[in-house]
Amino acid sequence: MLDPYELTVHTLTLRQLGSAEDLSEINGLAVDDVEAALEKAVVEGTVMAARGNNMITPAGREFLDTVYPRTFAALRADTAVTAAMDAFETGVNKQILALTTDWQTIEIDGDRVPNDHGDQDYDSKIITKLGRVHEKTYKVLRPLADADPLVDRFLDRIGDALVRAEGGETDYVSGVRVDSVHTVWFQMHEHILRLTGRERPE
Repeated sequence: MLDPYELTVHTLTLRQLGSAEDLSEINGLAVDDVEAALEKAVVEGTVMAARGNNMITPAGREFLDTVYPRTFAALRADTAVTAAMDAFETGVNKQILALTTDWQTIEIDGDRVPNDHGDQDYDSKIITKLGRVHEKTYKVLRPLADADPLVDRFLDRIGDALVRAEGGETDYVSGVRVDSVHTVWFQMHEHILRLTGRERPE
């Protein structure tokens, strides 16, 4: 797996701009370890720091392009992982995308219009469906999670967002300013694409 330095730089491909605390929340490293990695990365030119935030540089992306094939060679050759990714892309990922659209819009007289979230029953059904897909995803991605525990961390964070959404904090479904289901799912998807060497489907 990735060492703390590599993982910290990698995390900035999942969140384009972030503090050490932000990155720690995603990758599970101690904040002190992330800070140390960021200091090294800035010196080496793989990360740029400004006003408490950090972003990956082109040199950082080139660095990771050499790290991924070496680190994840065995994972990429694993037929169970390949099958899991196929099932993910054609199944649960499409379901999440469709449910996110259903959350953000609602059909009225055959037309899709923005959802004003005035229909609590409609919203509640979407959140329930998201929960079912989330539970299924634990099983679908098990071969990847067995190889990389960070996958389970992403799924647990999605579960935390669902709990908050179920409690009435509806920004946790697709809000961009919080660790919503949609935000964390996007991060997880990018993470497993980089592990497996795949491109994001169009």
